[in-house]
Amino acid sequence: MEKFDTYHWQGRRLEDPELEEARIELVSPRSGDAARHAFARLLGSDSVPATGIALDHYHYALSGERHGTASLFASYAGDVLERARTILRRPPVPAVDEASAVDRSARASALLVLLNEAAPEDSALIARSIEEAPGPDALSAALGAAGTILDSVREPSPRLVAAVERLVFDESVDFDERLEALQALAQGSSPEVMAVLVRASALDELELQVTAVQALGFHDMATYRGLVEERSASWPEGAPYPAADVRRLLREDDRGSK
Repeated sequence: MEKFDTYHWQGRRLEDPELEEARIELVSPRSGDAARHAFARLLGSDSVPATGIALDHYHYALSGERHGTASLFASYAGDVLERARTILRRPPVPAVDEASAVDRSARASALLVLLNEAAPEDSALIARSIEEAPGPDALSAALGAAGTILDSVREPSPRLVAAVERLVFDESVDFDERLEALQALAQGSSPEVMAVLVRASALDELELQVTAVQALGFHDMATYRGLVEERSASWPEGAPYPAADVRRLLREDDRGSK
């Protein structure tokens, strides 16, 4: 098993000797059984950092499945999701409090788990996480989780759509975060989301405009063909990704209509 420490708890040493022993075991496990035992010990503890470290290891192990490596912790999915949701249900700790750094890291770890595992019933939790303007890592994971939900529902939560939409059109927000928010919306195809994408297709920032137009053409070229053609005709030859995909969609639609 490849060594992995943590995403959000670098340098963290756990005060409880047994938990610290489990943390060290997870970094360099002697066996799969030893790793699972250490993981369960951390996940089930009352220590927020220990739980956060376990959540990071769960996401890391799960991401390895894309490369053909089975997760050692897949059987803990239900417990992992419940611990992540429990963390996100808590009111955030004010920034002036010494515990705020731990709280921010815990939320980032919880949101990372939900990035690919979020379900429609998590919409309110994810929307609130976005509204609370967490740090960049947590926000990125929250937007990824929002995209996962929007991709899976026909009638998304209005609050979730509004939370992501606000970021897209807020020029005071970092551009990369606006783009991530738009990419999350682009996962959905409900009438509410498509209406936001139409508005986004008129944004001055070319990369945002192209991203919105690509989503409109991908989800419903029949309805938005005129808009897709109009917008793409104004783009320079070297327009940013996914401009080439938009032009490909138009060509494929032309061939399909013949």
